[in-house]
Amino acid sequence: MIPPGILEWLGDSVLQSDRTEQAAREDTIRRMQARYDQIQVRIRMMYTDKLDGRITSEFFDQNAADWRREQQALLQKIQDTRNAGPVPLDEAIDMLTLTSRAAESFLGQPPAEQRRLLQVVIEKADWRGGQLRTTLFEPFEILRHSNQESLTKEKDLAGAGRDFEVWLLR
Repeated sequence: MIPPGILEWLGDSVLQSDRTEQAAREDTIRRMQARYDQIQVRIRMMYTDKLDGRITSEFFDQNAADWRREQQALLQKIQDTRNAGPVPLDEAIDMLTLTSRAAESFLGQPPAEQRRLLQVVIEKADWRGGQLRTTLFEPFEILRHSNQESLTKEKDLAGAGRDFEVWLLR
């Protein structure tokens, strides 16, 4: 038997770890952006010095080119850092919660909203042999197929599906 509160503690622990990771990623992005901005200020100051004749055009061109390359590298690192991170766990949990409540939410919506949602999800529908047949737009059709395959496979496995007792410590 799992001790009371352990699942909540694990969930809180995972969420805190995810938040820490997200904060570290944002801190890294902030530091790179600050360096990018610092370089931009230096290029502007150096340009003023060039216009005032304090530095040569060659000196400006060489240093500005080096700094612009560094800026491009920073922009790439910022983009890579943003793309490398998974969706924050809070958002993923919210999406799962919303998805699991979709059917009951759908029933509570006015008919116009229900129709709008169905137009987004259903590509075509027709009656065949007294049954409604639907084809969903691609992402939804893929999900439906995946769910059907999962259900088929679960029926063949002992302990699959909603039989969570097999995971409890005894």
